[in-house]
Amino acid sequence: MNSAQFGVVSAILEQLRVEPALAGGRIYRSRTRAIGTDQPSAIVVRVERSTSTLAEIIGGPTTWATLVNVECYARATGSEPDAVADALLMDVFDRLALAPTLGGAAMSFEPLPGDTLSWEVDELDSKIACITAKFVVMHKTKGRTLT
Repeated sequence: MNSAQFGVVSAILEQLRVEPALAGGRIYRSRTRAIGTDQPSAIVVRVERSTSTLAEIIGGPTTWATLVNVECYARATGSEPDAVADALLMDVFDRLALAPTLGGAAMSFEPLPGDTLSWEVDELDSKIACITAKFVVMHKTKGRTLT
């Protein structure tokens, strides 16, 4: 059995993989290896942190605010990589807007207020851009457990 936080990431991955899958299906959970030069785009979803609010009644549900990063990667293929990453980011927002409760895995799923988006462009073996979107997922677990 996995934690509710693991389940939240699974629900996000599931939404992004609905046909037609975004980024050509190159959607990963917590990828640690570099995105290959043969991959024009990719999405990586990972948990940054999760904070809890305990129920006032012993044994009541715990409410969680889980911060999830969705990283949109794109390489230069005749255009600037940030333009391609921006288009992928728009697709991610559009797709996730269709599932505000992530198929019942969450009470709510919204962009993080304030520090929502960040951009990076690197010149490695080829230009690659990454736009990271941060989302807050509100969800509950049973009692003081992670499930």
